[in-house]
Amino acid sequence: MKTTFIKTYSPYGNSKILNSEFWIRRLFWAKFLCIFILLILWARLFYLQIIKHRYYYKKAIERSVVKYVITAPRGQIITSDGVIVASNRAIFQLYIDTQILKKENEETVLCRLSKLLGEKFADLKERYYLKKKESFGRILIARDLKWDTVAKILVRLYYLPGVMVEVESERYYPYGPVYFHLIGYVSKISRQEYLNLRDKGYYPVDYIGKRGIERFYEKFLKGVDGWIEVERDAKGRLGRIVKRVSPVPGNDLILTINHKLQEKAYDLLKGREGSIVVLSVKDGSLLAMVSFPSCDPQKFVEGISVKEWKRISRSWRKPLLNRALSSYMPGSTYKVITAFTGLKKGIIKNPWQVYYCPGYFKFKRRIFRCWKPDGHGYVDLTKAIAYSCDVYFYEVASRLDVDDFAKISRMFGLGEKVLGWIEESKGLVPTKKWKKRVFHQIWFPGDTINLGIGQGYILVTPLQMARVYMAIANGGYLYKVRVVKEVREIAGKSIVFSPSLEKKINLNQKFFKWIKRGLRDTVKDGTGKLAFIPGLLVAGKTGTVQVVSKRSLKKTKLKKYKPHAWFVSYAGRNKPEIVSAILIEHAGHGGEVSAPIAKKLYESYFNIEEKIEKNDEN
Repeated sequence: MKTTFIKTYSPYGNSKILNSEFWIRRLFWAKFLCIFILLILWARLFYLQIIKHRYYYKKAIERSVVKYVITAPRGQIITSDGVIVASNRAIFQLYIDTQILKKENEETVLCRLSKLLGEKFADLKERYYLKKKESFGRILIARDLKWDTVAKILVRLYYLPGVMVEVESERYYPYGPVYFHLIGYVSKISRQEYLNLRDKGYYPVDYIGKRGIERFYEKFLKGVDGWIEVERDAKGRLGRIVKRVSPVPGNDLILTINHKLQEKAYDLLKGREGSIVVLSVKDGSLLAMVSFPSCDPQKFVEGISVKEWKRISRSWRKPLLNRALSSYMPGSTYKVITAFTGLKKGIIKNPWQVYYCPGYFKFKRRIFRCWKPDGHGYVDLTKAIAYSCDVYFYEVASRLDVDDFAKISRMFGLGEKVLGWIEESKGLVPTKKWKKRVFHQIWFPGDTINLGIGQGYILVTPLQMARVYMAIANGGYLYKVRVVKEVREIAGKSIVFSPSLEKKINLNQKFFKWIKRGLRDTVKDGTGKLAFIPGLLVAGKTGTVQVVSKRSLKKTKLKKYKPHAWFVSYAGRNKPEIVSAILIEHAGHGGEVSAPIAKKLYESYFNIEEKIEKNDEN
């Protein structure tokens, strides 16, 4: 039997060759995949270790090290006679760090704290959660702790994660309301203020000046905050100090204020709504500035309650209002501007030129009354100022243009801020264009006549009027008002603020001489005679500003309808040394109310009270 072999052919060729190529291909792709994965891992590692090194290093430090700000003490504020009126004191503050205290432990820690502080748990919890919404990390839970309470907390810190007690510097105002409107106050920085100022070295725990000197001179008073880094374990407990940078205290301010005069001015205002401003005739230095009623600035540092804030802010007496920098009609104290304007324009040719005062002034169909119903008779410039004759100044004003008044008013610094503080009014010097723009009306001649006696649209601040009379007293030198005379740096260096002359008023010196004569006679035997002091040169002008018509005033005895009482004057032994502007709201006539206050103020400043007492003893 014959065997037959059939030859077959594989479509894939030789199996050995096939197996060899297949595995080579597989190995190639396996190697490629491994290398590719290693490259990705290397790239990621490079990105994390090299490119993002600083970011993750910072994150690691933040988780293991806590940084706390050490608030720098603010600079002290000192009067010219060496009295510290704003300083700092050390107090214990209790904080909770919300980044350390875990949410599940909050109520436990708050419960323990409430027992240590002797406070209701519900009240503490409510305060904590309210502050937590606005906090930037740390929450102030209690301030000005007593040492006994501090000791109890310190020995239990292990069981109070996130709780810390710190010794901090707090602003302290030893004279309280006496300096409230002048110095102002500091308070906790608001969220918006922090966001605006964080690039300038401010932190969420900082205090910032809100008003007065504290606000305006913030850049000098604020120091440079320090900081401290403390290790923190996984449970949030604090360990050793890693690094510490000490704070740099702020600079001290030396004011031009005379402390004795400031206190005397405040005492003279008690029980009244008004203000007193005192300037140096020689260089414009501010010697005293008081507004009453006032507030205790310490309340704003400690954190004023909602109830207390409502009581203060809604009070009809407006204790937050700085009346020394607020606008009022000047009344007859403005007559010196009318006199200067009349002299400048030639309406008053000489001080002996007279007008007849029958007790009224008739202009077309209108009758303008003098404050003295039966009139003053024939009066010249000196007598018109001394006895405050309205008709004389009606006559002068009726022959002038309102823009003439505006020019002389601005020449004396009216219509502009004096200090530049945020709470200061710039007043108002009316013009034809102003009335057209604001009221859409033309300027009437009757408006000018009213302006001539300081009524109508004209508005001034007591500080502005003090500066006007300062320029009259020194013969036309209008100085910028200086509040701070020196900044003392911590390193011992000083920045001195010298007196600065804003301008020399370009008016004939005869005009000053004639008007000063009328101001002297005002105190000698005129409307301001209650300010007369034997042996002392006192000169000034009274003013009574109506807030309602005389007819309406007769129908009511309510205080709010009484006129404001002005007295602006200067005094000195042989020549003018200081000038004061006194305004008492709704008090009556300036000569009866404000002039006697000026007398007491000058007696205190020139030590006349002490001399009288010594003579009485002898």
